[in-house]
Amino acid sequence: MGTTELLLVVVAILAMSLLSGMRIALALTFAGFAGYYLLDGVDVGMSTLGALPISSASKFTLLVIPMFVLLGNAAERANLAEGAYRVLGWLLRSLPGGLAVATLTACACFAAVSGSSIATVISIGNLAITEMRKAGYAMHVAAGVVGAAGTLGVLIPPSVPLVIYGVLTGESIGALLMAGIGPGVVTAIVYGISIMIRAKRKPELFGKGAEDVLPLSNRPALLSGVYSLFRIGLLFVIIIGGMYSGFFTAVEASAVGAFVALLMVVIEHLRKPREMGKSLWSSLSAAVSLNGMVFALLIGGAIFSSFMVAAGAPQLIADGLTSMPVPAWVIVALILLVLIPLGMFLDPTSILLIMVPLTYPVVTELGMDGIWFGLLFVKLIEIGLLTPPLGLNAFVVAGIRKDVELSTAFKGVLWYVRLDIIVVILMFVFPAIVTFIPSQMGLT
Repeated sequence: MGTTELLLVVVAILAMSLLSGMRIALALTFAGFAGYYLLDGVDVGMSTLGALPISSASKFTLLVIPMFVLLGNAAERANLAEGAYRVLGWLLRSLPGGLAVATLTACACFAAVSGSSIATVISIGNLAITEMRKAGYAMHVAAGVVGAAGTLGVLIPPSVPLVIYGVLTGESIGALLMAGIGPGVVTAIVYGISIMIRAKRKPELFGKGAEDVLPLSNRPALLSGVYSLFRIGLLFVIIIGGMYSGFFTAVEASAVGAFVALLMVVIEHLRKPREMGKSLWSSLSAAVSLNGMVFALLIGGAIFSSFMVAAGAPQLIADGLTSMPVPAWVIVALILLVLIPLGMFLDPTSILLIMVPLTYPVVTELGMDGIWFGLLFVKLIEIGLLTPPLGLNAFVVAGIRKDVELSTAFKGVLWYVRLDIIVVILMFVFPAIVTFIPSQMGLT
């Protein structure tokens, strides 16, 4: 069996496994083992199954993932989001679509300490939709801004997808995390400007504004909101400032950030020991559960990608694409375009594990920057969080609110997909959006 035929058979096995309802981690493991069996026999396949799970899951840099996951869970239970949202709603009340802009800003702030799209939507979504509906916002507008703004958790550091990309490629995790700041800020600005323009053009969708969210006379609520913003800022300074100054490595910053977030949970519930215990336990147990899922995917992905490399798939793809009589940027654009339909059917982690080992060697052989490509890659799979039929963020929004139909959530978030495409084009044409901060730090 030739290389091309072997690869097609293994891809078909993976596709059939996924379509049959098999767990993604198991499907990747099964397809990788089947590939090794067909390539070198059962002995090689069994030895791979024995060795790769340990070697792939024991890399020191992978410590960033459980620490960032724990950080996000602890930040959610430290009640950072609600107070921050209310004070931002009051500060931005005079803007067109002020509550929507406040929701976007609150999501960006919380994303900067949680690293999780789902945690961001869950923490802010229910309160934000309630307040926007009180102010007369259309349901699809309220649901849309929550779902779309939640995707900033994938891009703004700390970002688990960027860490996984770094582990898969060997690129500096610190550089990747710092590179995520520029695209995250640009995305938030594009979203914010578009919301205000839309509110001016179609005021009937945006109700009466944000004047009732947090009255100025409510000083305790105002102080609570300022305190929440302070705690978010403190975590951001510890994690991002620590890495930017060179005081922490990415692993150290993630561990210190997780510890400080747990300390915030303790302080938040200091007068209620039982509530404190429940919050700490739920933070730790949720982190363990999510990390188990992530590491199962990493192990399955390592087995599958190891087979693809052993079979020569990256070189085969590189030879085929680089022989095309087109500029290098066209090839990179074609690779990136493939990610959009994949995002409609697979979660971000699975796309990273399957596609990065195949596409990264091609991009680097073309002389393109691996950090720049990584941020474009993550930005495009972020779009997959908004597009049907998978559209994870739309499902989360519909899940936390019984009055939000799934179709309404998709109607709301799809408006932001075109804005994400604009940001991708800006990142593609102006790479400095990605590379400026890490280059200033001497990381690239």
